[in-house]
Amino acid sequence: MESVYDRALSEVGNSGTFQKKFDFFYNVVFTTLWSVAYNNIILALTITPHMCQMPEKPENISEISWKAKYIPVVESETGREKFSDCLIYTNEATNVTKECNIFEFDKTWFETTVPSDNNWVCENEINIANIYAYAQIGEMIGSFFFGWFGDVYGRKLTYIISLALLIIGRFVSVVASSSFILFTIGCIIASFPSWSAIQSTAVISLEISSPKRRTTVAKLHLLATSFGKCLMPFFYWKLRNWKSFLIVTTSLQLLFLVISWRIIESPQWLWINGKSKKALKHIKNIAKVNKCTLSADTEREFLSTTSINNDKSETLGPLALFSGWRVAVHTTLQLFLWFCISANYSVAVFGSAEKSLGNPFLEFAWQSLAEIPGYFIAAFLADRIGRRFTGIISFSITTMIWIFSGFRETSNAEWLKNELFNTILSVTNRSSMTVSYYIINLLNMELYPTCLRQSGMSLSNVISGGASAFGSYVLYLGRRIDNRLPSVILSVTTVTFGILSIFYLPETLNAKLPETLEDAQRFGTKANTHEPTKRLEEEVELNNLHKNSTTP
Repeated sequence: MESVYDRALSEVGNSGTFQKKFDFFYNVVFTTLWSVAYNNIILALTITPHMCQMPEKPENISEISWKAKYIPVVESETGREKFSDCLIYTNEATNVTKECNIFEFDKTWFETTVPSDNNWVCENEINIANIYAYAQIGEMIGSFFFGWFGDVYGRKLTYIISLALLIIGRFVSVVASSSFILFTIGCIIASFPSWSAIQSTAVISLEISSPKRRTTVAKLHLLATSFGKCLMPFFYWKLRNWKSFLIVTTSLQLLFLVISWRIIESPQWLWINGKSKKALKHIKNIAKVNKCTLSADTEREFLSTTSINNDKSETLGPLALFSGWRVAVHTTLQLFLWFCISANYSVAVFGSAEKSLGNPFLEFAWQSLAEIPGYFIAAFLADRIGRRFTGIISFSITTMIWIFSGFRETSNAEWLKNELFNTILSVTNRSSMTVSYYIINLLNMELYPTCLRQSGMSLSNVISGGASAFGSYVLYLGRRIDNRLPSVILSVTTVTFGILSIFYLPETLNAKLPETLEDAQRFGTKANTHEPTKRLEEEVELNNLHKNSTTP
């Protein structure tokens, strides 16, 4: 049944100029620049090629001969011989080696990175995985908090606090970079609000838009995130110094923080929480921009209607997502999907610059750019074959690519080691992961009720953060033990948590969004399954009657 809020929003325009301007400024421009600032730490923590520092080479000796005198030859993870990254001979007359304390770093592309400034390589390389893990733990806790906070205190305040913490955290890391503890604390502060800033703007947009614009909102939100990651490496390529890179890319957020008071609060959130007068003020503002009028009858009913959120148990936050069997099952399956997608994605992104055989900035940009067509493919398929089947296809492709990558590491075929082929494989994998990522974001927006939507999305961030921490150690195992391990682990993870989970979720294509916890508990039942079809048939019939009544 259509609520008075839906009717009011329809009268003032739910897909007009106001929504388009909001989407452009917040879900495109802001989200793009936020993505640059949020992800900049990935490139700053890149481990560049390195070797133990040797005495200065005489001019009459070749580079290789001089290296052979001091650096032992070892077998790489792929079975090929190479000069050691971490060992040096203790004595020229013996073959005894030791791990060195001073390193020389390749500065072809990166003038400085955090690991090169602090010698976080070899036995200290675990610091990188630990920083990611601690930051993700902070993100998990923050996601839990901000999910509850956003549903209780509103989307706008969540946006402002989240943005401020990101800026503060990044500057703490820059100022205190010589200390592992203080640098990590800065990363935790920046990660604590997780994606709450851009999720808040996406949720506001979702709650002032028509059901037909759901996929548009999700697509703009995710496209901008990927475009930001695509732009980010070009800043580093130009600046070359990690401190300058972090300062410049983080400073882009200051403008949005300064003008943050201008963002509207979600009128649906205000209405549901009994703040009808404030909600009406925003509704009229939308009407003014869209050049529409709210009828007097609808306005009176809007102000006189009591909040549909009378049950205060619906504001308990994430715990309410497990308050009923069907809601608990849907929540759990979505969390499984988030774990799978985030583990896959973190390994692919964290290692994208390190594993490049050419320009690491272009490699990172190409892989990020591959996400953009992935979202269009996802949106096209999701609206035609449904969310579930689109997800199953993308997870299957990802699984096959990981399996192929594992065999590729053990093969001696030169064409498999080709740089172009490596790029094609990485780009295809990122596109496939993007489709999965789009689907789970769309399911999050559609399966969680309005009163718990931000809590549900933030709880997903908790699991996503844990999966990203897991991914950082998977990448570490691939670097230090066997580079086939990530492929094996992620193949199993994708089949177990991805394909099996999405298979049992209900289809949400053209379904009415659940507004209350009671709606969510019925969602997916046979009666509910037929509701969208019936509703669409009624809309068609009403449209036909309207046309007939206006035909001369």
